Amino acid sequence: MKNKIILTLLLILGAINYLYAGAENVTFRATAPSQVAMNQQFKLEYTITNATPSVPQPALNDFNVLSGPRVQHYDKVSSINGSYTKESGVTISYILVPKKEGVFTISPINFKNDGETVMCNAVTIKVVAAGQANSQQGGTATQNGRNISNSSATDAFVRTTYSKKSVYEKEEVVATIKLYHRGNIVQIEDIKFPEYKGCVTKDVQLNKEERPEEEVINGVKYYAHKLKQTIIYPQKSGTLDIEKGELSAIMEIQTRQSNPFDFDSFFNLNTARRVRKVIAFEGAKLEVKPLPEGKPEDFNNAVGSFKMESSISKTEAKAYDPITIKVKITGSGNIKYVKSPTFKVPTDFDVYDPKEETKINGNGGTREIDYLIIPRHAGTFEIPAATFSYFDLNTKRYNTLKTESFTLNIEKGENNVDNSQVVSNFTNKENVQILGKDIRFIDAKNTHVEKKSSDLYGTFCFWLWYIIPLILFVVLVVLYRKQIKENSNVALVKNKRANKQAKKCLKQADAYLKAGDKEHYYEEIAKALWGYTSDKLNIPMSELNKESIVSELQDCQVSEETIKDYMDILNTCEFARYAPSESETAMDDLYNQTAEVIGKLEEQVRK
Repeated sequence: MKNKIILTLLLILGAINYLYAGAENVTFRATAPSQVAMNQQFKLEYTITNATPSVPQPALNDFNVLSGPRVQHYDKVSSINGSYTKESGVTISYILVPKKEGVFTISPINFKNDGETVMCNAVTIKVVAAGQANSQQGGTATQNGRNISNSSATDAFVRTTYSKKSVYEKEEVVATIKLYHRGNIVQIEDIKFPEYKGCVTKDVQLNKEERPEEEVINGVKYYAHKLKQTIIYPQKSGTLDIEKGELSAIMEIQTRQSNPFDFDSFFNLNTARRVRKVIAFEGAKLEVKPLPEGKPEDFNNAVGSFKMESSISKTEAKAYDPITIKVKITGSGNIKYVKSPTFKVPTDFDVYDPKEETKINGNGGTREIDYLIIPRHAGTFEIPAATFSYFDLNTKRYNTLKTESFTLNIEKGENNVDNSQVVSNFTNKENVQILGKDIRFIDAKNTHVEKKSSDLYGTFCFWLWYIIPLILFVVLVVLYRKQIKENSNVALVKNKRANKQAKKCLKQADAYLKAGDKEHYYEEIAKALWGYTSDKLNIPMSELNKESIVSELQDCQVSEETIKDYMDILNTCEFARYAPSESETAMDDLYNQTAEVIGKLEEQVRK
């Protein structure tokens, strides 16, 4: 029994010795192709065995780094002639592309391991003209008697082109990302597209059934497949750094069978195999010029080339008849993101928020705006022309467009009604209802009082029959006049409806959130805040900006914490509407924060 225990222990110790033999043999090796072509991507890889240290980045001044460092850990056990060896380590890889032709050496790098310095080998790479490389990536390898063509970095690559390299603020730039390949692309996955920070963006809808185009680059024919097209509107001047991107593609590579004794493929000398290829693509720099000085007062960041038309539904009407002014702006540029012109309407008119509809077509579009106004008194009124200023990219100057001016002749309404309450739902344009016609004063002209013989005459109850109706009549008259006065005060009406309108926008935002429509979700959140502030503080939408909002809220003694939460939500909506990357949980939190901020403002604003 004792001998069996000793034998078992010896076997266990022997197995451990086999498994961990050579575990302390630390190696550090650098590998890369000996020859590459200009514009050809290649991999530089560092392999470290039996250690996982922190390694400094190599000096890669002669190459552009498309991706990396990518760190991968590994563990493997091998058996050679009955001897077991366990090896662990790490690989650190970079995807590079040469800047110029020549012979370049990547100097060795080192790290410390148990107080000793471990250094890798230097790597020498020859860069030749495009199409002349015969490197490890593009050459021929032999495996089990077969000659196999390896995948070259020039078999597939990605290019991003920009319609312009130098632009003005708010000017449109189209970025097109294309995949060029010679072999058959089986699948594309793990795409990481660049983000355009500091820009408002809109993705162009691509035709998924569009066939790849054939393009010749450096004398080589490629299939060009459009991956993504984005319209960019830079929001600030300076150098815009666009980050790099990356994707993983599974390709079919043709192989050549050169072993006549390999009967598995005797009748098929040309076969194909699938390989996975990581393709990185470079970032870019865009020079964004500031807009020139001398901006008109009504300039609202419109950049491009535009035309404007205007019309009015009628110039002669009766009091409380709805009148619609239509404005149509057409042209090319950032028409979706500019503010609409504002009319200066007489104070005797009720003015409702305009209905706007924008249609985008290519790099331009059309915006149609309907303004609903309702005159409350008879007379002749003048509505001055509204202006719309933009920066013309053709002339490099600011231009100002004007609508027509309108003269309105307003007569008294039916039955000389001049102070009725007007309720309008501008969502349905001219669906206006006039209330007040069903309210009639008490007619006391034909009142006949007949004296009755009753013991009630002259008593206290007798007089109450007269006093109480009189008091009620006076109260009703006072309340009615107060209601008329409040309804004639547009600012007060808007103040009262502010919270209700904000809740409608939040309800619509919740519907977009459930439908997964992120762009319209953030648009409705921002609309709820802007609309609530406009109504609550009695500031026209055209005059609203972040600075004026902060100033007004401070004047209303709103807490600094509430103001900060308000501005944080606005900033989040601005940067997330057109390139959103927030999770559904974060979007839910934003919805709750907006409702909470509006509730706080409702409590704190007294205006």
